[in-house]
Amino acid sequence: KCGNITVLMRSIRLIWIGKTQEPYLRSGINAYMKKLSHYIKIDSDEIKPAQYSSGTVIQWRRQETENMMKKMDASELNIFLDQNGERQTSKGLALWFEKQMSYGISRANFFIGGAYGIDKSILPSGIQYLSLSEMTFTHQMVRLFLLEQIYRAFTIIRGEPYHNY
Repeated sequence: KCGNITVLMRSIRLIWIGKTQEPYLRSGINAYMKKLSHYIKIDSDEIKPAQYSSGTVIQWRRQETENMMKKMDASELNIFLDQNGERQTSKGLALWFEKQMSYGISRANFFIGGAYGIDKSILPSGIQYLSLSEMTFTHQMVRLFLLEQIYRAFTIIRGEPYHNY
């Protein structure tokens, strides 16, 4: 059942705003990108943040969301991380991945907003929203947490022992 994962869904792309500043987060992100590459093609796409020195939070959020939307492809699965999005357990996320993979979608795109979040009002209807927690994390930490959860989902799908650690 799980042998077809990479055939049905060929890749995962994480799109986020700005550079990952903290060395420990960069190190963790790189480690999980490498671990995930054993299961599926994975890459990240960094979008330049808005100029926070001029304008308003609303303008910055809108500009960053518009720039993320340019990376969307309607034929692919587009998921925006949002504190009010759908919450999943790790096993629930694995089941969700299996379901998406069975639809034959070639790539899943996960969008992580900048320091001020995303402007949901300009996103097309039908966008999926995922929340990693009810707690608030920095947008840079979320990158690592999401990668770890995606990796965990693949180990659950494959029945590998990582999930039990």
